[in-house]
Amino acid sequence: MVRNLEDLDHTHALLLSSVLPLLVAAPPGSTSVVPPRLRGVVRVDEDHSRVALTADPAMRSGVAFDVPLAALRGDDDTIEVDVVLPRLRCVTGDTLDRYARDTTTPCDSHGNRLPDPSGGGLTAASAEVAPEQELLTVFQLMQRGPLLTSVRDVFLFTGFMLGGDEMCRIYVRLVSNGVSYGLDVPLRTVRGMSASFETELTMKLDNDGELYEPVTDRSDDYCTLAYDLSSWMNSAPG
Repeated sequence: MVRNLEDLDHTHALLLSSVLPLLVAAPPGSTSVVPPRLRGVVRVDEDHSRVALTADPAMRSGVAFDVPLAALRGDDDTIEVDVVLPRLRCVTGDTLDRYARDTTTPCDSHGNRLPDPSGGGLTAASAEVAPEQELLTVFQLMQRGPLLTSVRDVFLFTGFMLGGDEMCRIYVRLVSNGVSYGLDVPLRTVRGMSASFETELTMKLDNDGELYEPVTDRSDDYCTLAYDLSSWMNSAPG
């Protein structure tokens, strides 16, 4: 049977997409035996969305937080979803349990307690966006597929591996020759790079695939060479 590489690439992309949310599945520092999980995201009405979290393995109950959509729009018409995500990650199992035991709090038809219909708790003063969340945004943009044909013609995002010293190795495969590279980036420099990272990386790799950064690994099972992009990340536009 002849293997179809495009089908295999598509299968891997679907697998990668399903695994990426695990980066932010559990809040840091949680002492809960069962960390909160995302139960659902729904549209309540024209003006509100609702995000449900749960610590119930059976998924029969949870706590749902309303998010006023207008509150997510910035002064320059940007959509500031990042103000919600860090707050959701800070919700612990203990918090969910406290809401679940409060019988005065209304429920929706799926057994989710509704503690704050105004949604102010999730869109109030901005919480710090964790590096993992920025990294997830970068990966989602890369994995979803570039809008520009020029990017698709240069490289494909094939995976990642978190390492020591708060480093992440991002794997890419060059379209021109099939060579795979590992690109080491420090998490501390990830902030703010999601909007331009793919474009900047395309310009960098669109030079016959030749990189001039220090080589960090010649024996990675998943790429031909790994490079340290720390200096480049520090100088690249955010």
